[in-house]
Amino acid sequence: RKLLSTTTDLVGRAAITPNPDLDMDQVGIPEDKAWEVYQSLIVRELGRRGVPRLDAARAVKDRSDIARKEMLKIMSKRPVVINRAPVLHRYGVMAFWPQLVKNDTMQVSPLIVGGFGADFDGDAMQYHIPVSSSAVDEAINKLLPSRNLFSAASFNVHYKPSQEYTGGLHAASVKKSRKGPKTFSTKAEAIRAYRRGEIDAGQQVTILND
Repeated sequence: RKLLSTTTDLVGRAAITPNPDLDMDQVGIPEDKAWEVYQSLIVRELGRRGVPRLDAARAVKDRSDIARKEMLKIMSKRPVVINRAPVLHRYGVMAFWPQLVKNDTMQVSPLIVGGFGADFDGDAMQYHIPVSSSAVDEAINKLLPSRNLFSAASFNVHYKPSQEYTGGLHAASVKKSRKGPKTFSTKAEAIRAYRRGEIDAGQQVTILND
């Protein structure tokens, strides 16, 4: 049982939701799932630092600070490989730098869904953690979306705004607000005001400290 189950230890699956704040090379992995798939790697790395294996496993189970710090370190050096079945062409398998998110869905940039043929009506994707150094190198050097900007079939830009991104850009650039310009100290303050509903997408704003 242990031998057969090892192939699924580093694999997860989740429904996807859009997050335009993510870079095209980033993906949001649910934190609860991350603790499961990274467990063996965290225990191994803590063991290499002299932590007894039982203590390392207990640290992961308790989600202690030392285990969390080690997981973030692993995530910063080891991208995840994502695919959506069925994989019909080379852009159906891509690599991304994982970021921890609090909800139960995998968050992706709307820029990259075209290659997967995905949308946000309940589609699910699988994520795999590469183990060997050669697999990690291949993921970083060949499978990141930023390494595949142009389509091999048409030589046109492969990743570009579509669907929700296009609708948001249209709303922000075309819709005109009846309210006058509003002044904010920083861009972050303006974004918070928008999320609170104090300003709409088409309202003109002035940022003092851009």
